[in-house]
Amino acid sequence: MVLVQPNQESACSEGTRAVVECRQLTKVYKKLLARRTRTVCALREVSLSVHRGQIVGLIGPNGAGKSTLLNLIAGLILPTEGAVTVCGHPARSVRARDGLGYMPEHPAFLGGYSARATLQYHGALLGLSREAIARQVDKSVQQLQMQEFIDRPCCDFSQGMKQRLALATALMNDPQLLLLDEPSNGLDPVGIIQLRDLLKQLRQAGTAIVISSHRLGELEKLTSDYIFMHRGRIITLADQAATGQAGRLRVELVSNGRHVAEALLPASQVLEVSDTELVIAVNDPADVPDIVANLAKGGARITSVLWQKEDIEEVFVRLCQERT
Repeated sequence: MVLVQPNQESACSEGTRAVVECRQLTKVYKKLLARRTRTVCALREVSLSVHRGQIVGLIGPNGAGKSTLLNLIAGLILPTEGAVTVCGHPARSVRARDGLGYMPEHPAFLGGYSARATLQYHGALLGLSREAIARQVDKSVQQLQMQEFIDRPCCDFSQGMKQRLALATALMNDPQLLLLDEPSNGLDPVGIIQLRDLLKQLRQAGTAIVISSHRLGELEKLTSDYIFMHRGRIITLADQAATGQAGRLRVELVSNGRHVAEALLPASQVLEVSDTELVIAVNDPADVPDIVANLAKGGARITSVLWQKEDIEEVFVRLCQERT
């Protein structure tokens, strides 16, 4: 697992720039409460790059600044400080928006319009020809399994149908950059699998994809590149040198597990202990042979050893706990 770092070099269709570059982004909201102005800093000096053909998971607790970051990249809000470019063009510019597709967390549509009419209208706003709109609508219907509701009014849609339509809308212009905020909300298991397959196809075609999601198990099936956000800041790889290697060693013993743990292991390294089992925190898998050898030399009667790599959910919990 890799935490995405600031200012990585990458290729884009228009040159050597990354598809997305954020430089020292800060966003401060001002609210008037009881005649007093209260400031909330949602983002603090965020810098990052996302490559062409890369899927990046944007993770963090509620209120970490994930949606604010996506809105800044999409050009929906202005930064207080810093700058964003999409394939070298400033966010909010026409050329940046031409290459960008955005799916919000809570999509909303006019209830009297059908899914087809919604897509046609959005395609017209993008300046697409009637022929291009028709081709893209047919393509989305097939990709997202929208046959059953493409001509139904949006007021009859379930949450899963709205999610499919929102994604189809974001894909209307074949974007180089796709921003997804909780895209699997409301999708059934089959829909989640179809979404995963589609995103993999888009990645292979060169689309850069940034996904904000709390479904960490799903993200882990799509990528090993993550941006972890906490209180408006990015936790970089330099801050978490062992993140991609950390895990646990499960050791089964004949007996005396508690005594072995007290005599041979630092208390901070012991995650779980019983008479017949030890679970040991390990930062580097290269340390496992030495740990096992030291336990054996100290008299531990070992029956089995299992190395378990830390998954993204465990990393997420650990990073949150370290910062509370």
